Amino acid sequence: MKQMRARFGANKKSGKFGALLHELFVVFAFANFTALLTWPYINYLRDVVADSGDPYLVSWILWWDYHQTFTNPLHLFDANIFYPLRYTLAFSEHCYGLALPFFPLFALGLRPLTVHAIALFLGFVFCGYGAFRLGRTLTGSSSVGWVAGIIFAFVPFRFHLLSHLPYLFSPWIPLVFEALVLFVRGRSHKRAIWLGVAFFMNGLTSVSWFALTLVPFAFVGAILLTRYQLWGDRQFWRRGATALGIAALALVPFMLPYYLVSKLYGFKRSIEEVKANSAWPIHWLSVENRNKLWNRMGEGIAGGAQFKLFPGLLPVLFSLAAVIIAAPLEKRAVLSERSVNRNWLGRLDALIAFAFALSILAVGFDGTNAFGNVFHYLTSERVLAVLTIAIIARLCIAYPAFLRAANTNLIQTLRSDRRDDAFWLGMILTVTGFCYSLGWNFFFYRICYDLLPMFRSMRVPTRGAMFAYLGLSILAALGVQRIAELIVARRPRLRSTAVFTVACALLLVELNAAPLRVVRGDVFPDAVSLRLKETPMRGGLVVLPAGGDFNYRYMLRSADHQRPLIVGTSGFNSPYEDQIDWATRAGAIHEKFLDLLEKIPTSYVVIANNSIAPERRVDYEAFLVAAVTAGRLRYINRFDGRDDLYAVVKTEPQTRSEAPLPFKLEIKEWDKLIKEDPVNILGQHRSWTQALYRLYLASYGQLPRYAEFLADVELIAQEVPVGFQDDRLKVEKNLQRFVEGWIERANFRVHYKDLSSEGYVDRMISNAGISLQPAERALIIDKLNKGDMTRASVLLEIVNNPAFITKEDARSLVLLHYFGYLRRNPDDPPDNNLNGFNYWIREVEVSGDSGRLTKAFMASGENRAGK
Repeated sequence: MKQMRARFGANKKSGKFGALLHELFVVFAFANFTALLTWPYINYLRDVVADSGDPYLVSWILWWDYHQTFTNPLHLFDANIFYPLRYTLAFSEHCYGLALPFFPLFALGLRPLTVHAIALFLGFVFCGYGAFRLGRTLTGSSSVGWVAGIIFAFVPFRFHLLSHLPYLFSPWIPLVFEALVLFVRGRSHKRAIWLGVAFFMNGLTSVSWFALTLVPFAFVGAILLTRYQLWGDRQFWRRGATALGIAALALVPFMLPYYLVSKLYGFKRSIEEVKANSAWPIHWLSVENRNKLWNRMGEGIAGGAQFKLFPGLLPVLFSLAAVIIAAPLEKRAVLSERSVNRNWLGRLDALIAFAFALSILAVGFDGTNAFGNVFHYLTSERVLAVLTIAIIARLCIAYPAFLRAANTNLIQTLRSDRRDDAFWLGMILTVTGFCYSLGWNFFFYRICYDLLPMFRSMRVPTRGAMFAYLGLSILAALGVQRIAELIVARRPRLRSTAVFTVACALLLVELNAAPLRVVRGDVFPDAVSLRLKETPMRGGLVVLPAGGDFNYRYMLRSADHQRPLIVGTSGFNSPYEDQIDWATRAGAIHEKFLDLLEKIPTSYVVIANNSIAPERRVDYEAFLVAAVTAGRLRYINRFDGRDDLYAVVKTEPQTRSEAPLPFKLEIKEWDKLIKEDPVNILGQHRSWTQALYRLYLASYGQLPRYAEFLADVELIAQEVPVGFQDDRLKVEKNLQRFVEGWIERANFRVHYKDLSSEGYVDRMISNAGISLQPAERALIIDKLNKGDMTRASVLLEIVNNPAFITKEDARSLVLLHYFGYLRRNPDDPPDNNLNGFNYWIREVEVSGDSGRLTKAFMASGENRAGK
């Protein structure tokens, strides 16, 4: 024991000031590494973000933690979002432990986005320092710590989390394991306190990391207790239980709100959500695109764009070195007959054989009603868990003969000096993290989901791969140490420090992400937020358009105005937010939406005009005209030339208008709007313009051209009011009249006048690129021959065929964007071909996200120039 204490530096004496300087030097070094590998991030700390999504949400969370701590700390979780619901901070990570060190920055007046940028930068730094400490504590070697710190800090997956600060910032994971190792080695009061503090801070910083830490923490604890033979040590259990118990009690106020919201609002991650975010082993070969060396690796893997788990090549190779290079066996172990009960071995072997056979059936019949629904109870994860426990129990008693080498059982192996604490901790973390990353695709996570309620609130199990990266960082550092020992043994003049230095340099090159692409965030408040800050409210605030990416900006601005926000975004959403999003997402906005606003209750509505797609502006104007005319909304003023503020009269009857409405109180017709701006072919009546597209395609087998198409849309759009939900019959009547005139056009007659009914139908089907069932085709031809259908009605029948609609949805949508935003044909200059057109068709078909298409065309230089 004295030798072990000396090895791990327990007898070293150095001045506290010198030790502090050394620790500061390590932190400073990792800060420099971070600046180098994330360049030019450090140049833009005032407003830098990875994107304008989750960083805005987390910036608000950090601000709220600070604001409420000094305003009303007993109501920390009653945040100013998702009004009027309670405990809304618990809809996502509360991040209190993350925000706490940065309270002084808020006190100095730094903006929430700036604090977020600094916290993210330091996230890399502190993760490196945490892993450094763990590696150094395990081995007594700072060199091992440097390798471990570099890998854990800059593993490519961490760059994949740039938008998710609560998960990128994970220094307490290595620190809680370091505290456990220290406490096992010396059960002092000081180390017990450090264990409790680390455990508490890990839970205070991230609920997800806290939940995911529990299982490997128990596993590592069991390994260390076995190695140090402390299972019967009362001092260990008394002091350890006290420290962890106090930490757990201190966490209760921060965990209880999550339980309350789960009961109040039924929040729980569905199994389908977890499945959708569960990786497969092959995804460990897909890398984060920001990594410069391995960029694009895994692009051809199904799901490789979603799951980017590759840790780098050197960490894997160095870890293999740690596994392969070990002290040679002195002699082969012989199992003593007195040391084991043969009856127990026989029973365990029988149980393993039975559980193995049953697990095959459980996996094959999982979820089925075979054998009287027995496999609804004997699920695959339960049977596999029993099999795993039985195998471990068998190995703890005695290895099978073919596995018996230096030791007779697992307990002897764990206690052997052939492998050290670092090896076992690295292995446990690597295996556990790998199992976590597979999520629902492996029984391990399914057991955790069933047994630990906290797992049911987590949507992305692949984040658990972070534990595998910590384990790999320790194993890789050990591997470098083993390699250094071999090299020095062969070349005594070469120092091991040189080997570690080269390894660190190679790792920094492999894990480099510089130059890092960054975005400048919206750091300063806008005029309407400053006005709202000075405006008392009886209810809440709605900002439109709601939903999608818009809500992130509204969350950030709520840190500026500090008023209760009804809309927003978080891990779970408010039912009111979902209703508002659904009511305003597309088409005309019904007057019942006003009923919802008054019910909540809503005090003010902000219309962010610059965020409204051009084709949707008329829908908003029509709604506002009706609401203002009815006296249910009152216009206040426009701010920054773009944001309109309205009061909900029922909630805020005392408000007064400060300026005239920025548009006329009149109902607009669709054809006139198209003449003003062709983008209106994409608005409320887009489905009808897509029908006209299919009419062209079914008639002539080719895409319509811009000028003729726009003229025909205007004919269909005549006298059709926009912004009302009861205008469908008018448009349908116009289309029928248009088709009747269409078949009389000279061009159409040239193509079809000499065709029989059968030839007419077949030509339409061929042009449309669809197939009809023989009976369906025959029925249409028969009706046409009998006069029950006209050629115009047959054409409409083909145009409205569901298969035709689905087949042409993406292509028609892209074409309408060319017509509406660029006001030209796809193959007109500057394209001169259909490459761009075909590119966007593929993008929409693959992603299913038409919003990206609209954003790209809105932001295009052609559209801006045309405006």
